[in-house]
Amino acid sequence: MVRVYGVPGCGPCEIVKMFLAQKGIPFEFVNAREDEEALKKVSALAGSPTAGVVLEWEGGVEAIRGVSPARLHAWLTRYRKEA
Repeated sequence: MVRVYGVPGCGPCEIVKMFLAQKGIPFEFVNAREDEEALKKVSALAGSPTAGVVLEWEGGVEAIRGVSPARLHAWLTRYRKEA
């Protein structure tokens, strides 16, 4: 299970969620506006909830800034190695 930390309506967050769904990777979205621990995590790793998306899974955590197909596929390769 991958946790996606971000804010509702965030374009990059929506792209990441669609990517995970298309790849068949189970995920849950954690709203950093409503969850104080999520806000701290996103702020520490990405700078702010609008600066990037944080993905957390068993074996890793990564902030993705500037969501692009290349970055998502690179993340997917790391995820599959570690998961």
